[in-house]
Amino acid sequence: MGISRKIYWLSLFVVGLMTILLPCSILAQEENVDLTLRLASDSYYNRMTAGRDITIFLEVGNNGNKAITNIRLYADLPEGWTAEFRPGLIDYLGPGSFQTIVSIIRSVDNVAKGEYAVNLIAEANETRRETNIFVRVESGLFWVWVGTGVAALVIAGFILIFIRFGRQ
Repeated sequence: MGISRKIYWLSLFVVGLMTILLPCSILAQEENVDLTLRLASDSYYNRMTAGRDITIFLEVGNNGNKAITNIRLYADLPEGWTAEFRPGLIDYLGPGSFQTIVSIIRSVDNVAKGEYAVNLIAEANETRRETNIFVRVESGLFWVWVGTGVAALVIAGFILIFIRFGRQ
């Protein structure tokens, strides 16, 4: 068997092997969608005063190799609370791209003190992603000032009584 025949059979073997392996590698490289939604800060616990709002920065990203379109942002909140996202809609997010979102969450005025779970959601035509945060509602400063005022009046009253009747 001559060298040219060996090359001929070797090339047939390589071509046959390529016809088997090439479609497998094409299938392995199919497009995938990977939407990420994370807090820009490391804090999953946020503090707010009843009736006030807090600002949370989110990062929406595309870790896949296919573009993601029409990403809508919304939140699952306790009753009466509202959330505003800026921007509220991302038309197009290419592969490897990230965008920062400003989220403003407002509680109702008469909310009870405690911890509340807030579910932040990014939903696109191709996929959906959620993340949770906890918001701790603390009482407002109104009652602190009322208590301070009452204490000041009581102290002033004792001083007046001592000045008026203390020298007798």
